[in-house]
Amino acid sequence: MRIAGYLPGFLCWGMLFLLAVAVQATAAGEMTLDDIVAPGTEPIVLGTGYGFSEGPAADARGNIYFSDGQNDSIHFYELGQPVRLFVDDSTDANGMMFNRRGELYVCEGAAYRIVAFDVETKEKRVLAENFEGLRFNEPNDLAIDATGGFYFTDPNYRHRGQETVRKEDTYYVSADGEITRVSTVCEKPNGVLLTPDDKVLYLADNRTRQIYRYDVLGPGELANETLWLELDGHPDGMTLDEHGNLYIGCNKAGIEIYSPEGRKIGTLPITASNLCFGGEDFSTLYITSWDKFLALPTQVRGVAPWPARDPLDD
Repeated sequence: MRIAGYLPGFLCWGMLFLLAVAVQATAAGEMTLDDIVAPGTEPIVLGTGYGFSEGPAADARGNIYFSDGQNDSIHFYELGQPVRLFVDDSTDANGMMFNRRGELYVCEGAAYRIVAFDVETKEKRVLAENFEGLRFNEPNDLAIDATGGFYFTDPNYRHRGQETVRKEDTYYVSADGEITRVSTVCEKPNGVLLTPDDKVLYLADNRTRQIYRYDVLGPGELANETLWLELDGHPDGMTLDEHGNLYIGCNKAGIEIYSPEGRKIGTLPITASNLCFGGEDFSTLYITSWDKFLALPTQVRGVAPWPARDPLDD
């Protein structure tokens, strides 16, 4: 009888405790998927029929460029207009990003190099193509810092059947072209991303389904390597929103979203190889989804690209 009399009180206090925890979590501002994407919102198909879409990059106005490596092409989506071809001679084009001058940096994987496009003339220049006397394996993704230097990953997915010529690692190319190896931890490095203050670098290992986190002490100087996340899917490209939440395209496993503290917010069930924020106010999530290019309206804003948040005047 004493146990029976005690149990309801115990349950009551347990319920009060859980309620207090829930209130505390809400007060702390912990976001949910519903805070990010309104319930019932569906992605909009903007383009289809690609070999494998990748590398979306927003320009200063929120227009999007994305690659189709299987067809050596880059496509351009101007807001409100149909997708159109930008170039058709970018060999195995993959990850892309704009620098502060408005140049489009592109990983040309099976050409073993990273190039910069002048989007007005479509002329390109080579930024990096070899290290210590050897070509790269297959440059995949990159992240540009405020100095104009950039980090890039060099896995080998054998897109054109090429052999692996060096360990699959991550590199930094300074603004004056000096190349250094900065991370060797990944088995197959893929997505790489800097926070907008250039203080933190995220690095995805596609094979082990892990995300590593580094403190950035200066251009190309990483410290405090930390295994930060264990994912459900195999990570590919990544992006950040205004709250510091990390969005990870995990292909068929969807888009996994994590808070800056590493708490999993949830998964959007959308096939995604890569993603970025764009649109007039950078609140639309643009997603490369294998043979498709998608737009998903959100209730947050993403980190704007360099030309929009901190342009560099010549």
